[in-house]
Parts: sequence; structure tokens; C-alpha cells
Amino acid sequence: MRILVTGANGFIASNLYPLLTAAGYESVALIHKHQSSIPSYVRKITLDELPGENFDVVINLAGANIAAQRWSASRKETLYNSRVSFTKELFNKLTIKPKVLLNASAVGYYGFDSSKTFSEESEPNGGFTHELCAAWEQEAAHLQDHGVRTIIFRLGVVLGHGGALAKMKLPFQMGLGGKIATGEQFFPWIHIHDVCRFLVTAIDQESYSGHYNLVAPQTITQGQFATAYADALNRPALFTTPSWLLERIFGEMSCLLTQGQKVIPKALEEASFSFEFPTIEYALKDLT
Repeated sequence: MRILVTGANGFIASNLYPLLTAAGYESVALIHKHQSSIPSYVRKITLDELPGENFDVVINLAGANIAAQRWSASRKETLYNSRVSFTKELFNKLTIKPKVLLNASAVGYYGFDSSKTFSEESEPNGGFTHELCAAWEQEAAHLQDHGVRTIIFRLGVVLGHGGALAKMKLPFQMGLGGKIATGEQFFPWIHIHDVCRFLVTAIDQESYSGHYNLVAPQTITQGQFATAYADALNRPALFTTPSWLLERIFGEMSCLLTQGQKVIPKALEEASFSFEFPTIEYALKDLT
């Protein structure tokens, strides 16, 4: 089975290749230029080389980092083009459609609300993150018209060796970690290994289709995460970063830090998916 992976140099993809290989699959990385960090056993291909290629599965992880910089008008356009416009171009280049599509999205689809619990069936709030995710999901859903089994997974904060946790590590190690704003905003999260296990499982099992919240079953607040991470590093979590400071530094993008949403993995639980890291304490023990 041949699997095309976009976002091929990213955090999730780099953790996914070994699992795909162990499952007996051939991984092919879609690249824009030479990527030395992609394993040598993974074949590389460009967009212009896609026509006529035949892939059983496409795992679409593409997208510029939404938290990398302030959301100026040009940055929002970049975020949109790297997800929605790219996905449209990708599908146009795939003259032979795959059997299965696994397309990333994010819990930002739901917007921000501390008073609701969001399952896959919940009505979302508005806002930029919702508009971005909804447009991406709508573009991905077009492949269903070609008979492609389509799985859209809405990611929480992915914790692993790298990614978001790597950016937090130094201040926490220095004893400067702590809650953001009130710390009461929900912090949907998932261990990287459970993300990769979900992707391999969804490829293997034809019952997987539709939308999935890819978050751990344990719902926690940002303050609870900060305490758990500090404890895992044997450091205090005494500092508070005020929301006004983040708003001044990051502008609109600060909502990713100061607000949250309580998201539950209802569809995964109904599918009897077994999380290897269901609690934040167990996940952080593995990662520190």
C-alpha cells in the first residue's frame, strides 16, 4: 500500500513514518524542495510529479504554523493558502484519486467557548480559527464525491518530543512556567503516539469515516497542564502570564493562548479507540 504524506517535514509526519513502515506501508513524502530531515527510506515527490501517480492513501498534514506569528491580513492569507488552496491544488494534481483520505483540521474549528462541551456533532462558534478550519474541511470533503473514504481529524495540542512542548520546555525547566491568564481556559491535548496510532488504525479499518476530535479523553485546563508539566520536571509553576501582555505581543493570535474549548473525543470512544496516553500525568511522564 502506497501512502502520500503532505506536511512531510513536520512534527506529526516525522513521528508517523516509522509506524507506517512497521505496518508494511510505503511512505511517499510530498516536498517543495530538498528535505534532508525526512528519512532516507521515504521516497520524495513534488506536486508537479503527482499526475499519473497512484496512491492508496493520502494523509494531508499540510499547513503553515498557525501560532508562529501575529495574524496580519497577509499572514491569514498564508494560513488559508497553505491549507485550503494547497489542498485544492493537491487534489487537482492527483489524476488518480486515492481510496482513503485522512485530512488534518483542528479543534479551532469550534471557536472558543468555556461554557460548552464540544463533540463532533456540536454547533461551532464563529471566529477566524473556525472559518479557516471549516474552509479546509469543506475542500477536503470534495473527494467524497469521487468515492474516497474521507476522515477529517480535528487536532488538539499535540504533545511529544518537539512541537508545542519543546517551545514550553525551557521556561518550565527554569522555574518560570505557570498559568496563562486565569488558567481556567480548557486545554485540549493529545500525545503524539496516539495521533500516529489513530492514523494507522483509520487506514486499516474501513469503519473509520467522517469527523473525529483527536484529543485525549481527559479534559484539563491550561492551569492544570502547567501544574502537571512543572511537576513532571520537578519545578514550581508560580508565574502567571497576563492576558494583556500576550494581546500586546501577539494581537488577535493571542486567543490561542488565553482562550480554549472543552472538546471530547466522542467519535473515537464510540469506535472503541484505545488511548495509550489517556491522562496528562501519564503523557508527560513519558515525555520528560
